Amino acid sequence: MLEEIKKLIYTKYKPENKIWLFFSLFDDKWKLLISNGVLTTDKTLEEMITLLYNWILKKQESKTKHIIIDIVNNIIEQKDINTFLNMDPKTNWVLLAEITWEKTWIILPNTKWITSMKQAVAWIKSKYQLQWDVTISTFTVDELILDK
Repeated sequence: MLEEIKKLIYTKYKPENKIWLFFSLFDDKWKLLISNGVLTTDKTLEEMITLLYNWILKKQESKTKHIIIDIVNNIIEQKDINTFLNMDPKTNWVLLAEITWEKTWIILPNTKWITSMKQAVAWIKSKYQLQWDVTISTFTVDELILDK
């Protein structure tokens, strides 16, 4: 499966690129098994694919029937709150980060119960009990799907 994942990703991206990505694994009924990824790295795409494969996919491989690979594009820090609040929560990922970027939290686009960007930030802050200021960024992804 690792080679299939690499082949799929390498049709659009070079192995030596330093790209952030997420893997989401689903069973045969599209029930989410696990989702995880990396936003900051100094590793190449080839290294990250192998790390994520060994970290999350290898353990779930027998149950996994569908893999969604999200390649992160266009992370933009949202300094204008009005612009941010008017963005579509159905198409934009929301990223909150400590100023140092040592900790980050995200919410996926099109999450069923999120109807506004304000609600997305409030949900992240509530879920992780964040009491301090964070930077708010948004990003989009290039989604690739691999079916077993």
